[in-house]
Amino acid sequence: MSAPEAAARERTGAKVGLIALKIVFSFGLFAFLFTRMPVASVSQVVRAADPALLVAAFGVLFLSNVLGAWQWSHLLEAVGIRIPFLRVLAYYHVGLFFNNFLPANIGGDIARVLHASRHGETRAAAVSTVVLDRVIGTVALAGLAVVTTVPAIDRFHFGVLYLALVGFLAVSLVMLWGVLHPAVLPAIERLMSAVGLKFLEPHLEDLAHRFAAYRSRGRLFAGLFVVATVIQVLRVGVHVLVAYALGLAIPLPYFFLFVPLLAVIVSLPISLNGIGVREGAGMVLFGLVGVDRTHAFSLQFTTYLVAVAVSLLGALVVVARWLRRSRRPARIADDGRSS
Repeated sequence: MSAPEAAARERTGAKVGLIALKIVFSFGLFAFLFTRMPVASVSQVVRAADPALLVAAFGVLFLSNVLGAWQWSHLLEAVGIRIPFLRVLAYYHVGLFFNNFLPANIGGDIARVLHASRHGETRAAAVSTVVLDRVIGTVALAGLAVVTTVPAIDRFHFGVLYLALVGFLAVSLVMLWGVLHPAVLPAIERLMSAVGLKFLEPHLEDLAHRFAAYRSRGRLFAGLFVVATVIQVLRVGVHVLVAYALGLAIPLPYFFLFVPLLAVIVSLPISLNGIGVREGAGMVLFGLVGVDRTHAFSLQFTTYLVAVAVSLLGALVVVARWLRRSRRPARIADDGRSS
């Protein structure tokens, strides 16, 4: 076995091991949470939810995804990838579907890159749009969390946690700076060459060229940050509607206090798609304002189910494409026989 093959196998093994640890952590935490409350009570709360409000939550989350697809479409156009918006929206939901049903969120990003790169540009161009889409969303989320959590510093003694949020925002801004700064990728190229990965150099050069297309687009970035912030606010609204569906009378300001903070916690790469962490953190945070464990758990779990339901639109796209491709050879064969 050659050295590159051995290194690739080692990286694959490490990746599989990390995913396995995340799965164990998520389901172990999930099992622990169920020891802290009666499972039957959770089932009863969820079954009693108002279907109309859950449908409304589905609609608001879908609207946030439409805005997310619009944001991505503008990044695609900036590097010369022109795709009809309805197709961008379909690709966006395919990515969400893979994010929810694969053991690593990167699967959805890879799906978006593969779909976008079929439209006349290099794969590096598609990668640049997905990276920036992620970074812009992270900066918007961190910024909203820093602003909305200010009232909790004294009331809930969130001083240390608030400093962590500020640190998360700082890291997000450094990521954005690193992506757009002209000297960063060349430095990475030199590092890759030094460690024997010179074959990646052409791809990084192409990626650097694509990122350069964004540096003079200040107005575009300002608009996208506004859209990304609106998206995060809409996702707070999803939690509000699910809470009302479950019969919870939680004052609105607490959602803007806790939900962005929850989103930051769930984004940490320590679990399987946030399973367990989402519910556990929700129990702690909403417990601070008097919500019992059963209802706090049900709120987070039901919100997650709504997100999964919306992402199934991506599954419909995948199935429809598979059916269309499976019929194509049969049609060609029929045409051949008729001739």
